[in-house]
Amino acid sequence: MWRRVVLSVIFFWACEPDKPAGSSVSPTVSERLSGGGERVWRLQTISIRGSSQAVPPCRSDDRWTFRSDQTASLQNPSACIPGDPDDPPAVSGRWRLSNADRFLIVEGSGFYMSREIIQLTDRQLVWEYTGSEGELIQESWVP
Repeated sequence: MWRRVVLSVIFFWACEPDKPAGSSVSPTVSERLSGGGERVWRLQTISIRGSSQAVPPCRSDDRWTFRSDQTASLQNPSACIPGDPDDPPAVSGRWRLSNADRFLIVEGSGFYMSREIIQLTDRQLVWEYTGSEGELIQESWVP
């Protein structure tokens, strides 16, 4: 008799659905990117073809701001090539995620950017893209 009671209790506990630890739910990719409101990311590292590079002075002041309303802006105070239309001092537009939140796309007036998200935490954003010469570029951004 006791054996049946013990087995019944064990069976009941084993069939209970798993509950997440604590009462919090993991943030979504959108929430991590925007910080739930607005998050500013600054460039920390660059790797080209798997080789770490020094961040050029003209890129060290780059800042991406992602907002929860899916707007984004880039502040680029020091252009690498002054007057280059491909290196504007500021860009704004809308951002979205695609392919199961694997790709980040930012589109604005005359601007389009697609980046593959490699890692995204509250403390780091790592994305990859193919450069103009076909090289794989990986950038790491921090808040």
